[in-house]
Amino acid sequence: MRSQTRLLFLLLFSLLVILEGCAPKKVKVYEGPPQKGEAIVQYATGLLGRPYKPGAKGPDAFDCSGFVHYVYGRYDIKVPFTTEELVRTGYQVARENVLAGDLAVFNIKRSYHIGIMMNEREFVHASSSRGVAIGSLNAFYWQRSFLHFRRIL
Repeated sequence: MRSQTRLLFLLLFSLLVILEGCAPKKVKVYEGPPQKGEAIVQYATGLLGRPYKPGAKGPDAFDCSGFVHYVYGRYDIKVPFTTEELVRTGYQVARENVLAGDLAVFNIKRSYHIGIMMNEREFVHASSSRGVAIGSLNAFYWQRSFLHFRRIL
């Protein structure tokens, strides 16, 4: 009787281990310390006021995807050049889990726009009207076009 109990326990334990190994896992593109996002934001805000230019990848001018590519690249983090690819990079996160360095994704006039989150409501981005600037998710303009957040770090 005791050997049957032991065998049953061993069988259940083995099954549990096997099933755990088959569970889906979230894959991060880059695993870095939490401070990395803050450093990225600090660097990005150092570029405030740089002009917007369609297709520009920096350092003298940027479009929104070029800005993200340039800033992340300064930390040896490779991200795509285009917004269409950036919106599929990393993984989506809920608003309550947003961290500095996460991306904010918007849909403006059927085109994607990307910014780098500074905190839970502000982001830095390359604006076509203001160049590199800080935006707020509290502003109606950004609220109506907001899609989701993405984590690359």
